[in-house]
Amino acid sequence: MPSLSALLISGSMMLPTQALPDLQHTEWRLQSPAQSAPLPTLSIADNRISGFAGCNRFTLGIDHDGKHQVATTRMACAPETMQREQALLSLLGAPFRLLPSDDRQHLTLQAGKTEYRFERIDAAAAQAAIAAKPAAAAWQPESGEQYWYVTSGACASGICLQLRSREDQPWQSYAGAISGFQAEPGRRYYLKLQGEPAADGGQPTLQLVKVIYQETVTPIAD
Repeated sequence: MPSLSALLISGSMMLPTQALPDLQHTEWRLQSPAQSAPLPTLSIADNRISGFAGCNRFTLGIDHDGKHQVATTRMACAPETMQREQALLSLLGAPFRLLPSDDRQHLTLQAGKTEYRFERIDAAAAQAAIAAKPAAAAWQPESGEQYWYVTSGACASGICLQLRSREDQPWQSYAGAISGFQAEPGRRYYLKLQGEPAADGGQPTLQLVKVIYQETVTPIAD
């Protein structure tokens, strides 16, 4: 995928990447236009731009002709949510400028007269909020084809997989393993899995079918 450097140098954004080193490995949450939760987020990490558009995850790249290409997951939400999401994705797919505030606490995406303003997420405070939450109940796998957001995190037995089916749901701990998959610390994945029934009638086992996407993330409180 093309890097943030390529996007900035392409002329569709305002500043060269060398002038924005403090935007690397940052997370942002939509401030305006006002929307109901879950709010869209923007992530800049490893010179790449990705995020959550309100229903689906997205990644942003550039094709060989220098045009923006937005790839998304394909989940359906309420019509009004999908309408708001499409408006944001349309901006991302057009030439736009990336405008950080002087204090780097706000980030504006601007295309013509359309603006989306994001506020910076305090990663340390977010991680503290996660640690302060009571442990979630252990998740139990089911049989059949399924799609999950997956990361790794602390649980009662140490470090285990964390899963959720939607961006606006809390993470659930899974003490088991996913055959053919190994989560890396600081990475989040969207996976297509197959739950295989156990021969002894116990819990189904999960097998990796496909990694739909993966990204480097800064932990955010649910």
